[in-house]
Amino acid sequence: MKILLLILILYLISGPVDCSDVIGYSGGSVIAISDINWYKHDNKYICKVNEKDCTDIIRVDTKRHQVQEGRFLLYSNTDKKFLVLIRKLKPQDAGMYRFGLGDQSNLTMNLKIYNNTFSGLPKIINAYLGQNITITCNYTEEYERNTKYVNTVDDDTKIGPILDTNTKFQNDRFSISDNRSAKVLSVNISDVRETDEVFYLFGVWNGDGSVRYYTYFTQVWLHVTELRTKTPTTTDTDLMTSAAVCFTSSIIIIIIIIIMLLIGGCGLMIYKVRKKRAQDNTASFKRKENKQLTPDYNTDSASVQSCSVSLNTLGVTALGDS
Repeated sequence: MKILLLILILYLISGPVDCSDVIGYSGGSVIAISDINWYKHDNKYICKVNEKDCTDIIRVDTKRHQVQEGRFLLYSNTDKKFLVLIRKLKPQDAGMYRFGLGDQSNLTMNLKIYNNTFSGLPKIINAYLGQNITITCNYTEEYERNTKYVNTVDDDTKIGPILDTNTKFQNDRFSISDNRSAKVLSVNISDVRETDEVFYLFGVWNGDGSVRYYTYFTQVWLHVTELRTKTPTTTDTDLMTSAAVCFTSSIIIIIIIIIMLLIGGCGLMIYKVRKKRAQDNTASFKRKENKQLTPDYNTDSASVQSCSVSLNTLGVTALGDS
């Protein structure tokens, strides 16, 4: 009896501490929702429970509607409720967490992390402006009857709801469908725009326990680019132009060399022909000159001889007469 009374006294002194299991998946996210009024106290915190104490992850005095530290975000929704977002879950994130305001209100959740081997989504999906695309995500049988949700996260902080499977009217360019027999959740986006380039989170809602939460199996980044007709890139064009210029230059150089060789060869041939002609003319002229000089010399000699003979004759005659 005394033991039961002691336990009751300790419980009343420490205050009620609720603990709920929260299921998360590697690479995914969880959003835990409490009934704590965000603005009731300025001191906000979340800590991870270990064997000796609770190690603070975030503890800050603020009147702002959100505070972030790495992958952990504490914030208020439109109902002024205290929410916890943990992004890009890792196996080492598993464990007990306590969060709340100051030392007054707090909740404890037991985060369990499982491997995601079923979603079948890549980390990045490419889309063109104006394109219509469909993103599909697989889920396990245990979530067959859960309401499915698709949310967006911009810059890791701004969370925006898009659609859920309970939505009767589709959201403008976005539509969602749930094929329970195939266990496939699909989101259609028409007329893709630049503002659609964000993270898309695919998950379910779990409303049981003191900590209600969204668990997102996976996330995908939609990368939006402008559709362009296939044309040679500037680099390709430059390379082609350079190659053409080099090829043309080579041909021109070769042609110039050939022309110069032809001109040189022709000039050499002309020079040799002229030289030969000049040599032939010189030789011919000398032969003619020699021919002309030889007869004249003989004639003159004969004349001289004749003259001498005549003179001799005359001399003889003269001498004889005398």
